Amino acid sequence: MLVGENPLPNYVATKLLLQQGGTAYLVHTTDTLDEATRLKKSFGSEFNVELRSLNHYESDAYHIQKEINAKLKSINNGKIGLNYTGGTKAMSAHSYRTLFYEEIQDKTGKVYRRRKSIIFSYLDPRRLEICIDSEDNERERLKVNPDTLELKLKTLFQLHGLTLNNSPTQEAQLPDLAQELVKVFADKTKVTQWFDWYRKTFWEQAHKKKKDDAWGDWKNETDLPNVSISLDTLNKFLPEIVTSFETKKILKDDKQLLWTELKKVGCFTKNKHFCEWLDGKWLEHYVLDQIKDIANSQLIQDYGLNFEILLQGTKDGFEFDVAFTRGYQLFAISCTTAIERKLCKSKLFEAYLRARQMGGEEARVALVCCSDEPDTLKAEIAETLSNKKIAVFGRADLLNLSNNIIKWIVENDREAK
Repeated sequence: MLVGENPLPNYVATKLLLQQGGTAYLVHTTDTLDEATRLKKSFGSEFNVELRSLNHYESDAYHIQKEINAKLKSINNGKIGLNYTGGTKAMSAHSYRTLFYEEIQDKTGKVYRRRKSIIFSYLDPRRLEICIDSEDNERERLKVNPDTLELKLKTLFQLHGLTLNNSPTQEAQLPDLAQELVKVFADKTKVTQWFDWYRKTFWEQAHKKKKDDAWGDWKNETDLPNVSISLDTLNKFLPEIVTSFETKKILKDDKQLLWTELKKVGCFTKNKHFCEWLDGKWLEHYVLDQIKDIANSQLIQDYGLNFEILLQGTKDGFEFDVAFTRGYQLFAISCTTAIERKLCKSKLFEAYLRARQMGGEEARVALVCCSDEPDTLKAEIAETLSNKKIAVFGRADLLNLSNNIIKWIVENDREAK
């Protein structure tokens, strides 16, 4: 198994091709020792795992052949497979050559003949298949269907040596209220009415104001409960929103927000978390709830929200808003209530780069936003990234988002055929 910078293909191939109790020889370089070590840890006791180092000789034909031949001579029975999805091109070429031919001695001296019982394979990211080259030069393609291999998001992060800052959320916060907010944001008139109230009545009241009249962070946990927030004006234009607040019993009779009751709702540990939720995180929770609804029917094995990841060399790391896996394929969704193209593009770019880094070419990325021109936004971003396999869901897609995500999944499956 040739180990490259992305250990995911190695994980997939080993899980699919190696029999239980078999041995995986992870051929790595000095630069990919960490990846090989994490792979070994991920397999636990399921397989025997041995690391084989090429040190700094990843492009040295003689050294590659020497290391692999040394191990081949110690294997006396069973089938041997080479998966050359990972590693450098030189590693692939010289490893393949070493396993394909064996050196024997006959009357004329050293000759080379094709080895028997050697299986060569690689992972095709475009078609989601394991390709196997047989001894009779035929290629067998094994489809890696979503129910063939289950990959947990936690395992994917661990393979890349990434540490989650907290436990991902699988239960949406205030899903009923998020549903009502989606109805508001899907209507241009209603969303204007919402922001008229939100900006002046909630946002400005709940934020600190600096001496230079600039706005600071949310007020602290001591001051927020003393902030008077009335939903009386909002009730005249968007009564359905107020009804959702009342259903959760977080309003007084005079439509004043009951800060003291927020934590009793069961999903906010701090008052500022509710502020952040109302400021836009509600969309992430709505998306999570939509994915949860279709998880079983679409063979979505693992999903979650709020993947805050520590990243060495950065202050804040990075975060996947919402992510799920089907089989070993990663689907990452970036969410924003913004309509500005620059911000939407920035959110999608970051999600795309991180998803490809972790999930390889098979990873799929989408943006859920409030743009009225999602198609042109997608075309612009796809052209910049030279990748057509991204999705952008705009304002018109919000109310029917679960079905739109299903269409995205179906299209992905169709492209892989």
